[in-house]
Amino acid sequence: MKHLSAFLWFHLGRWFNAKGMPSLAESCYRYAARAGGRRAADAFVQLGNSLQSGGKLPQAIVAYREAVQLDPTHARAWCALGGAQRQSLDMEAARSCYERALALESSLPQALTNLGEWWLIQGEPVTALTYFDRVLQRHPAHYEALSNRVAALIECDRYQDAEQAARAAIEIHPDKALFQVNLGNVLMQLGRSRPALVAFNKALELQPACEEAFYNRATLLGDTRDLSAAMAYINRQIALKGETAGLLGRLALAQSANNEITAAEATCRQLLRQQPDDLNALISLSARISERGDSVESIEPLEKVLALVPQMPAIYSNLLFLLTYVHGMSREAVYQRHLDWATAYEGASPARKYPFASDAEPGRRLKIGYVSGDFCLHPVGFLLSDVMNCHDPSQYEIHCYSHVRFSDQITEIIRSRSTGWHDVVLMPDDELAQMIHDEGIDILIDLSGHTAYNRLPVFISKPAPIQASWIGYFHSTGLTSMDYFITDPHTSPAGSGQLFSEIPLSLPHTRFCYSVPGYAPEVAETPCIKNGYVTFGSFNRLAKLVDSVVQAWAVILARVPDAKLLIKSGGLHEEAICDRLRSRFAAHGVAAERLILRPSTEHAAMLAEFSEIDIALDTFPFNGGMTTLETLWMGVPVVTIAGDSVVSRQTVSALANIGLVGDLAFVNVDAYVAGAVALANNPARFIELRSQIRPRMAASPLRQPEQFTRDLESLYRRMWQAWCRGEKLSG
Repeated sequence: MKHLSAFLWFHLGRWFNAKGMPSLAESCYRYAARAGGRRAADAFVQLGNSLQSGGKLPQAIVAYREAVQLDPTHARAWCALGGAQRQSLDMEAARSCYERALALESSLPQALTNLGEWWLIQGEPVTALTYFDRVLQRHPAHYEALSNRVAALIECDRYQDAEQAARAAIEIHPDKALFQVNLGNVLMQLGRSRPALVAFNKALELQPACEEAFYNRATLLGDTRDLSAAMAYINRQIALKGETAGLLGRLALAQSANNEITAAEATCRQLLRQQPDDLNALISLSARISERGDSVESIEPLEKVLALVPQMPAIYSNLLFLLTYVHGMSREAVYQRHLDWATAYEGASPARKYPFASDAEPGRRLKIGYVSGDFCLHPVGFLLSDVMNCHDPSQYEIHCYSHVRFSDQITEIIRSRSTGWHDVVLMPDDELAQMIHDEGIDILIDLSGHTAYNRLPVFISKPAPIQASWIGYFHSTGLTSMDYFITDPHTSPAGSGQLFSEIPLSLPHTRFCYSVPGYAPEVAETPCIKNGYVTFGSFNRLAKLVDSVVQAWAVILARVPDAKLLIKSGGLHEEAICDRLRSRFAAHGVAAERLILRPSTEHAAMLAEFSEIDIALDTFPFNGGMTTLETLWMGVPVVTIAGDSVVSRQTVSALANIGLVGDLAFVNVDAYVAGAVALANNPARFIELRSQIRPRMAASPLRQPEQFTRDLESLYRRMWQAWCRGEKLSG
């Protein structure tokens, strides 16, 4: 009767546990344990499980110890005790328990899996794999072994094997969120954020409360609403599982998305000390180095990534973008790297011959497709919004293919003015290309180039008969499948020798149509009047402040001894980055007190801060684009160098359109320095310019959206008419 009573208490406890009543279940297990007999050890194990799941870890350990004392041959009790001790971070005790369990039952799946996890936490993924493989040989569908095997393969840098293992596990357990998370984690490590997001979204469909999927998704999207919780989650996992490569990589991504630049760089370097070839860490490290202002150093990690895994077009695009910052690298060398990108990926892309409709009517209504990840508060969004409002709907049907992560007011403006709006963030390139073709787009316009979130692989397959690059990038894409590069006579003057894989076609005056935000303040009085000294300034990103720029600015400050320099940029919210920038100027004799360093702010607040600058100093070879237009609209003269490439003539083009090239554009660094100093020593002139620049700009082609759009549409029509004739326009 005593044994029967224990039996009944035991099963009653299991019933209460299944019904979600853990307190009653624990009471039943205690009664079963006290009743003794062969069920007593099992009862203590179940009691420990219930206590552990309820967060009562010390009490759970006591219960498991009671179980093994009652029955020292109870392998599962030893395994459970090891798991609880691991959770309490007593790793050696945990290992001892697992080995005791295996000595009693050599093929016990849970003990093998747990011991494999133990080795994984110790940083021995190769040893861990042997345990997971032993489990899967006898139990191919074992849930935990399948999951841990993926993690171990990642730690071994066997990314392709890890992806295959994750996909195989999904086939076995299609309804389990964990395996979608595993796949997402592998894809994150490979830098394939779009398919990783798809996997995390699928995991959340299967299990809406899946923490890891939720926080990894927040990390990839840079969702600041959830990033603090994401980092807390990752740190909890690190405390439990140790500083594994996967967790450190996710922590670095979360820190990066949360704009913790210095912390993210440190985490990446910590991870790379463990795994020098970790792709995700190398990619993230490059971005963080660039954000703190070292463009040259940021290139090396990406070169290493591409040496390890050549078929990563988005990462190669990142590299090309960084190369445009480097002063002293010839335009021929930069262009050749763009051609190399095209050769690598156009050749690797499956040949796709899309048939185009035979409706080659030169005058018919055309379908224009704009492709961008920047239909938002971004230069592309501002430069496009007025054009969207002015397109002639009787002649042009406008489709937007958006891979914007978060919508804002600019997104809504562009969406409302489009004939067809398509959110394609998660759509694979081949599906997007097919959609564009199926919708009969006549002219497809790329607005990203090699910038972030580009979809250049879509253009490789040529889903539209005519393809062109405009405003999103400041260099040739390198693609033979891109027909045209839309520019202007000042950015790409005749005979300049600029290099394009596309045919450069010029709009009459400018390739930029500046849209003024409604919150832009009026032009303020030049601050020199109240300050008594000149304030130079730059609101360009830190990566543009290459050594030659810092050196030139230092010379300017030396020649205008009472002047200050205001630098406003992302990254300057961190004191470590500010100190680094001060040190760079100090190396050229500039005292820290002459620098005013400001972090990024909301756009309206940033525009207001132009009231603190007398003269803006342009960066080179990468000029300001939207930054220059905003500077000029706020009445601040911009001193620049007229370079020999698109990226180094953006400011010259703006100045040409307002008639100030002769005053503010110079042929080389020495002339640039002399020009800035001369203007600073002539306050009457820069005060006069401050009152003239906005009216000049308002009357210029930069601020005539209706005429600009007619010019753009005329160019589209000429492209189409040439295609109807079986020709291309000449540059």
